[in-house]
Amino acid sequence: MMCLNYIIVGSGFSGSVVAERIVNVLNQRVLMIEKRNHIGGNCFDYFNENGILIHKYGPHIFHTNYKHVWDYISQFTEWNYYQNKVLGLIDGKKVPIPFNLNSLYVLFPYRLANLL
Repeated sequence: MMCLNYIIVGSGFSGSVVAERIVNVLNQRVLMIEKRNHIGGNCFDYFNENGILIHKYGPHIFHTNYKHVWDYISQFTEWNYYQNKVLGLIDGKKVPIPFNLNSLYVLFPYRLANLL
């Protein structure tokens, strides 16, 4: 009979990270229980029969300002560079949203934008 130290229910980001840390840092045994037929929670992709990458639960955008978090997650995945830019259309001009200093420079002459 296998001796377990921990049981984790759910293999989303939190469950997967906790299980990995217990195994690799504490050198303990973990049983993960997951109702879906895959790990990763809602961050799950697969290739369909035509070779197209499908985001089963919607697109995933990962944000962090912490290098140690980025380095940790990067051990388990490859990244596709993506930069999300939202633009609004104001008087025929594409303006960064949420409104910021760059929005002023798009809408107003440079000299006036600097005064605002």
